[in-house]
Amino acid sequence: MNTLRVIIDGPQTGAVNMQRDTDMLEAWRPGQDPILRLYRWQPYAVSYGFHQKPEDFDTEAIERLGFGLAKRPTGGRAILHAEELTYCVVGTSPSELFGDSLHSCYMKINVALVEFLRELGLDVEISGGEDRSEMRQAVCFKSAGQHEIRVGGRKIVGSAQRRTDQAFLQHGSILAGPRHADLLECLTERRRGKLSREQLLDVTCDLGRLRGEPYTEAELDGLEEKLATVFCRVLGLEEQRMCWEDLNLGT
Repeated sequence: MNTLRVIIDGPQTGAVNMQRDTDMLEAWRPGQDPILRLYRWQPYAVSYGFHQKPEDFDTEAIERLGFGLAKRPTGGRAILHAEELTYCVVGTSPSELFGDSLHSCYMKINVALVEFLRELGLDVEISGGEDRSEMRQAVCFKSAGQHEIRVGGRKIVGSAQRRTDQAFLQHGSILAGPRHADLLECLTERRRGKLSREQLLDVTCDLGRLRGEPYTEAELDGLEEKLATVFCRVLGLEEQRMCWEDLNLGT
């Protein structure tokens, strides 16, 4: 295990993005080098956790807004993938590099995510967890679970993991703008409850608001390159740049 296979995949639909992440895990074989896939979403899409119910969402509103709707292979709660950088890591666990547990994989990947954000000049912290009332929320970015990354006490990265006997998949969103809060328009009234867009923005932050101006698409392209470089450095692996088709998974 000497290289990190890096795929900067560009914008895809929600269905394609989730299927590609799933395909990478299902095709995993022991001894393979880990994969880092970086991607965005076109059109913007709501993803929901493996154990969530489609009935939580207002499909008419989602269609009217022009968003997609896709089920994740991982757990967790709903996210509107809009202005963000999305990462996915697939690798071997147990292994010397990633350890043998959900916690060890999270912490190894967090080192890279924290280093990336600190290189952008941000003061980053790791959440210790959430209380029971927050666990019942339908919205991922409403609360910060254990291992989640925050700036100034406000959540900026949300991640989820799925494990098999010999491998893991972890993917997550690094918020780059405030459009994730539009998720509330996509929930049924019952699941939205009394949570307002302003309340959601109060407990989250994003790269654009922290900088004081939005990131352009070209700037986000540059951040993806920077993130790939940081991952390689933190994991101690050489980059092997690939495109999706090189994996021959057919998605």
